[in-house]
Amino acid sequence: MTWSKAPGPLPQPRLARWTLSRRAMAAPDPRRSPMARTVFRNAKVFDGHRVRSDDDTVVVHEGRIESVGRGLPAPAGSEVVECDGGTLLPGLIDAHTHIVGPALRQALLWGVTTELDMANFPGPMADAKKEQDGPLGSRVADLRSACCAATVPGGHGSERFPHIPTLTEPEEAPGFVDARIAEGSDYIKIHYDDGQLAGRLEETELPVIRKETMAAVIAAARERGMLTLVHTGTVRAALDAVESGAHGLAHLLVDHAPGREFGEVLARHGAFAVPTLSMIELLSGSTELGALAEEPGVAGHLTPEERELLGRHRAGTARRLPVDLSAAMAAVRSAHAAGVPLLAGTDAVMWLHGIGLHRELELLVRAGLTPGEALTAATATPAAVFSLSDRGRIAPGLRADLLLVDGDPTADIRASRAVRGVWKRGTGVERQPGEAHAG
Repeated sequence: MTWSKAPGPLPQPRLARWTLSRRAMAAPDPRRSPMARTVFRNAKVFDGHRVRSDDDTVVVHEGRIESVGRGLPAPAGSEVVECDGGTLLPGLIDAHTHIVGPALRQALLWGVTTELDMANFPGPMADAKKEQDGPLGSRVADLRSACCAATVPGGHGSERFPHIPTLTEPEEAPGFVDARIAEGSDYIKIHYDDGQLAGRLEETELPVIRKETMAAVIAAARERGMLTLVHTGTVRAALDAVESGAHGLAHLLVDHAPGREFGEVLARHGAFAVPTLSMIELLSGSTELGALAEEPGVAGHLTPEERELLGRHRAGTARRLPVDLSAAMAAVRSAHAAGVPLLAGTDAVMWLHGIGLHRELELLVRAGLTPGEALTAATATPAAVFSLSDRGRIAPGLRADLLLVDGDPTADIRASRAVRGVWKRGTGVERQPGEAHAG
């Protein structure tokens, strides 16, 4: 990829094209006027649903996409990014994360420009949202959060953080939802599993919110126009959730491989699902996951903790928990066959923000999605489901959150992690090898 300046309206010496280092490529050009445009030329543009053409031009102005088309001229004074046939994608959206430390920075380095947090403390979430709206907002991914998830005393979440708000009775649901809205929740998350998941992962059975109380929380949230997602760990629990009116499932972590009817029930109730296959793979102790750290262009952008984690997986010494990735993939196939909207999400907490979503895309393809469908699951679909109408696609008027990669991820999904450049609201993201741990 090369950058150049478009010629002005008056005759002048032809400006030389130059190939920039990764640092220069990502950093804003100090010579550039704030009102200047950025023109991405000779790009294969995936617009969130399809590849438009192999030779498109995208013009960005003041953080928004101004125009998209073949052969568009570069306005005078524009900064030109020669994509050289690389694929330009909308910024990716991770539909299930938990933000800790420098997670939003780490995600952005991999082209994940929006993270949807699925349970966290309201104070840090409010601080992170202030940062994204401030002068340093171009250095971190955007954030939305459920803040405190609904659970019972001693249940999933409150067993480790006993001070978080809980509820037990259906009558408490309206007040609980109102409190979450007041603390800044963008949607409502509910922890509901039948104890089998807790028994497998926590080695002890935890109390679980009753189905009636879950249904009351969902009803209260719907009355207030709030989206609801439910954390489940079995097929039966997942069906309980959607039959109670949940908009979506925060996992497709199941206790056995479901059949065709599983997806049909989800579709009949209009539910969506966030499979989080990469989290299930991580918990399983997969040795294949460790190979990520050996890929060219990947290791240099991992944190030291991530390299250590992947090293344990590669060596076969990572902890193995009794989760079944093949059963989860069967659930994905069932949902996909029934037309259930699938959203790419990682459940990343301490590690693998950003790169984990690229692994999730690969696993979704293995489960039966086409590469294009997997990319839509990380762009247009989560934007539509979570009412993020200003992003998730490449179209005039939308935010210029963009990811440029080598190769064609619509043919080989692994090309999505061959990151060449990232832009948030039209500003290039500095992406230096070895700086991945910086906050």
